Amino acid sequence: MKLHHFNPKKEKRGLLYQVFIIVAVVQISLLLAFGSYVVTRTILEEEAKFTPPETVTPVDHARQEHRVNMERQQKKTSKFNRRISIQNPQNVNTPEVKINLPAAITSGGGISTISEKTLKTDIKIAVPSIELMGLKSRAEKILICVDASSYLMNEERGGLDTYKVIREDIKNLINGLPSTALFNLMAFDATHGTTVNFFQSNLVAATAFNKKLACNWIEPINASLKKIGPGRNNYKLKYEFIPQPPDSPYYHQSISNIYRIYQAALEQGAEAIWILTTGWVDPDRLKYPWTDAETERFRKAQERYESEREKQLKAAGWTEDKQQEYDRAVTEARAKGIKKAREWITAENARRAAKGIPLYTGTPMQAMNENKFMEKVTPAPPAVKVKKPVAKFKSYGRSGIFKHYQKLFKEVYFDKQMKPPVVNMIVFRGKNEEWTPAENRVVRAFTSANNGGRSRVLRGLKPVSEYD
Repeated sequence: MKLHHFNPKKEKRGLLYQVFIIVAVVQISLLLAFGSYVVTRTILEEEAKFTPPETVTPVDHARQEHRVNMERQQKKTSKFNRRISIQNPQNVNTPEVKINLPAAITSGGGISTISEKTLKTDIKIAVPSIELMGLKSRAEKILICVDASSYLMNEERGGLDTYKVIREDIKNLINGLPSTALFNLMAFDATHGTTVNFFQSNLVAATAFNKKLACNWIEPINASLKKIGPGRNNYKLKYEFIPQPPDSPYYHQSISNIYRIYQAALEQGAEAIWILTTGWVDPDRLKYPWTDAETERFRKAQERYESEREKQLKAAGWTEDKQQEYDRAVTEARAKGIKKAREWITAENARRAAKGIPLYTGTPMQAMNENKFMEKVTPAPPAVKVKKPVAKFKSYGRSGIFKHYQKLFKEVYFDKQMKPPVVNMIVFRGKNEEWTPAENRVVRAFTSANNGGRSRVLRGLKPVSEYD
């Protein structure tokens, strides 16, 4: 008998296996259908069930007080606000206040200085009227410029006594200034070069302390023969001076020295300026410098003149050796004349001191020319018939000078909402000295062109000769 081993892979699925599969499928289908029915019925029953609400107990809505502890916390921020805006009040009537500036003493010389920013235009301060030797101006910022040269105290003007009167008038003006004013003083000499000596470098407040310093500053000027002149030069011009031709036998820049004084005064920024002097140079005498072409033309003309002059001198027998001898003799004669003048001044002042007469204030050169101490040198070079070339320059005039100072006026005055200063001029003349109409026109025209300034000619004390 042959045995068969059971192998599931080789055996075909029988009827029992198929019935088992069918029954399983039916059971699963019934389970799914019955579960869906139960869930649906439960949901419907729960939705249909109604539960009445509980009885609500009435609540008293009256306000009840409770203590609550509250603590505010400021929000922290890393930004710090530094600006506070406050609206300016408008149309507020305020009383007019008179301000007396204190006599403040700063470090150093003790000068109380007030800048232009200190005195604001918002403060209503009455502008004082200032008068010096009969000339008045209304101003808060004043400058007094006084000639300290010996020429102002010559014999015709009374010598040192004339300056004694000037010093006293200036001190009286200073002591009468209101405390709201600003002022400065200048002593100058424009005869030999230009010397400018300011009391202070700029305008200072008219405090009691500053007034005392100013009076002490001017007191020793020209008080004796030991101190004649303005003293040391302590000022350098801030703006370019008027361009001119170089010094030569045809033009001397020294005629413009007085305009250096005028420029130094303008640079102070004063509202009113008084200039006390012996006269004024006509602005037409100040000349423009030449162009290169004009300079070259004159150089050639000068060479032709020198060549022709040398020929004529040689023809007349005037040699180079004779010219050198003549120049040496002139130098010696001048030295002898100066020596005689010094001796005369010493003896003359001793005589005057014994009689109480004002002392002689002139220089040795002036004394030599006045007394004719210099001997005439002979023989002199013979005259020649060749015409010397004339150096012609274009004049500045007042308009040219003011045009040159446009930048100064703009920066010192116009940019600061100020008008150009009023320039008053007091000219000193001796009792018997001539004052020509032409000189008078120059002074009056110049002061009037400076914001309507005025001028006055004062005759000095009696001449020294009248003391004898």
